[in-house]
Amino acid sequence: MGATQRLFIAAALPPEARAAAGELAAELRSRAGAGLRWTPVGNLHLTLRFLGETPVEEVDGVAAAVEEAAADAPEFNAGFDRLGTFGGRRPRVLWLAPSEGAAELGALAGRIDEALSGAGMPAREGAFRPHLTLARVRRGDQRTAAAALAELIAGAEIPRIRCAVSGAELVRSELGADGARYTVLGSFGLAAGSTLSRPGRTG
Repeated sequence: MGATQRLFIAAALPPEARAAAGELAAELRSRAGAGLRWTPVGNLHLTLRFLGETPVEEVDGVAAAVEEAAADAPEFNAGFDRLGTFGGRRPRVLWLAPSEGAAELGALAGRIDEALSGAGMPAREGAFRPHLTLARVRRGDQRTAAAALAELIAGAEIPRIRCAVSGAELVRSELGADGARYTVLGSFGLAAGSTLSRPGRTG
């Protein structure tokens, strides 16, 4: 098998929005138990499409597809104001999600899906659910985490975190012993179709 890169596509969020979400996470962390692994503020992101291991020779085609999709999508605002979990009775993820802008994020993700399909990429698996992952439940703690997370969410005062979504990003994820490291390979502006930056040649 040839060289690959682990990729995802994210909505471009301003640093202030990530900082505000990080402040909320820090407040929650002060009241949470030890069974959660919290996302570093710099790694908070809203995934539009996870691609996983992608052959290096296909990365430029993926970037072109994202640019095409972004050019047809208008800028919009998103307001993050909902906490919840994925995993049902054995929660795996604590998330912060938007009420405002959720439909627009879904439309942007749909445009990206169409462009990627045209580039020969496989279809999305599962439904798109826009969110920021604040924390993950550590292995072995999922059975006991449900009640604690429900109590944490019920007692939370959630400030409305509102920001403009003005672009999409192609991101490389490298997993290591100290967590994931993200590198933005390309940023693409919405509406005007202007490329903010292009990924360098790969391979």
